[in-house]
Amino acid sequence: MQKILFLLVLLTGFGAQAQTVFSTQNLDLGELYAGSERFGDILVTNKGKQKSYILRVEKPVDVAYLASSDVLLPDSSFSFRLQVNPAKKGAFSYDVKVYTSDNMEPVNIRISGNVKELTENTMAGMMSCPDFGSEPSRVQTSELTIITVDENTREPLAKSTVTIIRNGTPAGAWITGKKGSFKQESIPGYFYFFAAHDGYFPKEAGVYVGPKIREITIPLKMDPSMCIPVPNPNPEPIPDEPEQLTAETAEILIDQQLANQQSDSVIKQTIPELAQLPPDSFESEHFKPVNVVFVLDVSSSMKLGEKMDLMKYSLNQLVDEMRPEDHISLVTYSDGASVLLAPTACTQQEAIKAKVAELKPHGMTAGGKGIKLGYKQALQQLSPDKANMVIIITDGAFNKSSDDYQKTVRKYAKKGITFSVVGVQNRPNDQRAMEEAAEFGKGRYIPINKLSDAQYNLLQEIRIASFRGV
Repeated sequence: MQKILFLLVLLTGFGAQAQTVFSTQNLDLGELYAGSERFGDILVTNKGKQKSYILRVEKPVDVAYLASSDVLLPDSSFSFRLQVNPAKKGAFSYDVKVYTSDNMEPVNIRISGNVKELTENTMAGMMSCPDFGSEPSRVQTSELTIITVDENTREPLAKSTVTIIRNGTPAGAWITGKKGSFKQESIPGYFYFFAAHDGYFPKEAGVYVGPKIREITIPLKMDPSMCIPVPNPNPEPIPDEPEQLTAETAEILIDQQLANQQSDSVIKQTIPELAQLPPDSFESEHFKPVNVVFVLDVSSSMKLGEKMDLMKYSLNQLVDEMRPEDHISLVTYSDGASVLLAPTACTQQEAIKAKVAELKPHGMTAGGKGIKLGYKQALQQLSPDKANMVIIITDGAFNKSSDDYQKTVRKYAKKGITFSVVGVQNRPNDQRAMEEAAEFGKGRYIPINKLSDAQYNLLQEIRIASFRGV
């Protein structure tokens, strides 16, 4: 049995320097047939007090890899997937060297196995890359146990609420039973968890759950500002079994939990009149119709960590708040740029969400092409009576074919189309470039680092840009 422990807060480290530990340095994939999974997952843990980084990976051409992050915070872990694509039958053995920032010598990982049957399309297999969002060719379900515990005492926490988000949408929610846990049948894939319990800080994180993982423990930290309740001489009995909630209840529950969570990256309100309105106010009396084009980064870097789930969740939450007079368009970019959704009235909420669900990361980062195509879509609904906006959502700087985007942004800002930048878990050194890009377009930089940001920040940007004033 393999377990994952969520360590989402900074705990006391084990040493003065970062120490990156791999759960194993030997992956034996066994006998491989045409439908066999050809990958293995390794849990990488930072047991030190400083951040550590994956610097580079040296591998044979028949091996591909994917890390769910390239940065390890103290006392945190991520999944490192290695996939083999051998071109012939027989036994194989590959050595992969992983260089980390805390060790001058690489960690050597040996992958071995025996190919009994080749896949039907061997060349396609050799070219494919591992993807945490994809499912194995033979979908195998397994029973997964999720446990909530007190961070200090390690005692199970009954009546915790745990919501699972997949593909940007709440996939289910549970109230834990007496053992602080619940079980569900699960397929391998990427899960985003949000856990809460009365008197404790809520906790969220994404994790890849491989086929061998059977248990996930979520430690919750007590909130010292909460009053300790007086013991009830006749306490209500705690159910032995967990309770599964409906999808509708799950959405209501997570809305309530996020409403109680104060974001550390909420956009500062610079318009006093707007600040006087309730934060969820979006009536036509106060806000212009919106013509917004989202330019979405779907390059390979968006596979890492929670980035894709946060982007999808933020878009879905915004769509729920938009009005019939508003229009949304979606442009994607990676190696190139394309229109995923032409300008569409927000009466078509389900159609818009269906397009969001289709988003899959791949390729490089042609941000400049995406921006230009985004403005072409914005021009289709351009009106002086509307809030005309292009908003790019990305995790980093614009790399490929992006040299002249500043000229494009400045040009259309003069025509009344504002340009804002949403940074999804971006690095600090990319943030300033994003802020400058937003300044060129008379817009703003919007950080999205967690669910509460995804819930509110995008809507606040739309409200600021469309506010009619007094």
